[in-house]
Amino acid sequence: MRRSEKDARLAELYAQVPDVGCKGLCHHSCTVIPQGPREGQRTRAAGFRLPHWQDAADRMLRGENVVCPALSAENRCQVHDERPMICRLYGAVEGLVCPHGCEPEGGLLPAAEGWRLRDAVLKL
Repeated sequence: MRRSEKDARLAELYAQVPDVGCKGLCHHSCTVIPQGPREGQRTRAAGFRLPHWQDAADRMLRGENVVCPALSAENRCQVHDERPMICRLYGAVEGLVCPHGCEPEGGLLPAAEGWRLRDAVLKL
């Protein structure tokens, strides 16, 4: 599949995630997360290389504070338009509820739907 086809597929998948009306208060949850190969290429093209999620998880298990390198000093996502699916799902899916009350108007997506979207992206 060509890069343009992957990007079109990503756009289709991203469009299935409802807007949560983010208040920008969830920066404490921004850590290194699983992303698909094409998502990794896109974040690198935006100037950020996110460490592999497994490496970050190991560091967190050792008690290290792991913060996403795309988070600015002002606690804003610097790759918001290119952010991976798991970031988009935060606050929009059962089990990934925003503690600040951000939620889609139509309610949360079922967890199974969120994981289906995440799994589809990991293959691109």
